[in-house]
Amino acid sequence: MRVVDWLRIMEELGEAGGCLSRAVLLKLLEGYTGCAGPLRADWLVQRLERDGWIKREGRGMKATFQIIARDEPRRPLRAPRAEWARPWDKHWRVVTFDLPEVRRKDRQRLWRALRARLLGLLQRSVWVWPHDVQAILEEIIEAEGIPECFCGFESRRLFLCTDAEVAASAWDFVEITRRQRAYQEGRAAALRLVKTSGNLARLAGLAREEWQAYDHAFSLDPLLPGELLPKGYQGETVQRQHEEFRQQMRQRLISLVPS
Repeated sequence: MRVVDWLRIMEELGEAGGCLSRAVLLKLLEGYTGCAGPLRADWLVQRLERDGWIKREGRGMKATFQIIARDEPRRPLRAPRAEWARPWDKHWRVVTFDLPEVRRKDRQRLWRALRARLLGLLQRSVWVWPHDVQAILEEIIEAEGIPECFCGFESRRLFLCTDAEVAASAWDFVEITRRQRAYQEGRAAALRLVKTSGNLARLAGLAREEWQAYDHAFSLDPLLPGELLPKGYQGETVQRQHEEFRQQMRQRLISLVPS
């Protein structure tokens, strides 16, 4: 996790706390991976202030800091509930390409680009997505310089298979479920630690660990419309537990931050 994204998470968790004192900010940054103690955290505070991520008020030990919202490019935070509730027009968007063996590197680059955007691999060189895909394809073409054999079109009707079967074939829901169950297995213990922790650095570390586990749980999940989700899908349980964790974390953080 980049420190920029980490700051935004801590800003959200501590949104009711206003400005952070220097001591509190140092402790929170100690909980961020890469900060091995207060000297390292103090150096990071100086760097963040210099780069405009935090704003200082006052001097010395009495200084306070405000995290500054910036439109800096970063990995966007996904919104599972909004995606599950997103209306579906019953049309599949299909992307296909045909690259010869002599262009293996181009084929691998294209495959990685489509996979990174969580499109579903229906069969070799045939990818699907339930929503408009043109913007995604144009982004890939601009970034990767994909050749002319790249093609996308809409499928308005299925036969010989169902929408549910397309979704089950195109995405690895076995692995998605495994990752989401792994997240669930650690949440009860994490919540207990949050409720009993009296150390800000440790609390920040718990927030970081939970976020990494949550991010991993959804890392392969395309967040399909609800009607396409398979039976036994665990994403909704993960999202509910994540929201409960964040609420407990926020309450505990506020209780530990001096007013």
